[in-house]
Amino acid sequence: MSSRHSDYELIRMLIEGDATAFAELYELYRDKIFSFAFILTKSSSTAEEVVQEVFLKLWDRRDQIDINQSFTAYIRKITYHQVITFFRKAKRDRTLQQQLYDNMTALQQVSPDHLMEKQLQKAYHDAIRQLPPQKQKIYLLSRDEDLSYEEIASKMGISKNTVRNHMAEAISFIRRYVTTHSDIALLVLAICMQQRQSV
Repeated sequence: MSSRHSDYELIRMLIEGDATAFAELYELYRDKIFSFAFILTKSSSTAEEVVQEVFLKLWDRRDQIDINQSFTAYIRKITYHQVITFFRKAKRDRTLQQQLYDNMTALQQVSPDHLMEKQLQKAYHDAIRQLPPQKQKIYLLSRDEDLSYEEIASKMGISKNTVRNHMAEAISFIRRYVTTHSDIALLVLAICMQQRQSV
């Protein structure tokens, strides 16, 4: 989802009670919150619940947000506390304890390489979706349809040099995006390896 506003502007609008800004922030951050919650709980259904609770708290406490502090750090802190609440509940709920155990056991059967690949693939496809329309089309024509720069230039009615420049910029952007958004993959890998060592 693209936005006409920067994160800073959206957060400022949220503090002022703008429901549209809240909806945009939800679209921008829900996947990050879900991934973080899933890493901690090993449960997709619980992670979904955590996402909903985090955003409810975010709306209720919007007047407490410090616009000059890291919003990502702030929202991760709320997520962490929601997960702690989940674990406290699990201590009193045998069904929840069994669900948590089953999810962790299932995760141990999955190859760390497979987890890493899935997370990196997600970051890669997210990066492509972030490209401006023309760059995205050129990149996909080259990588998915295996067209040459000359063929792309002819198909789109632009110069071969323009295609080359757009491809270089697209590749550079995708590399940067994947590099800065693959920390979740590394966390998943580390946790999975740690679990295997403790078995």
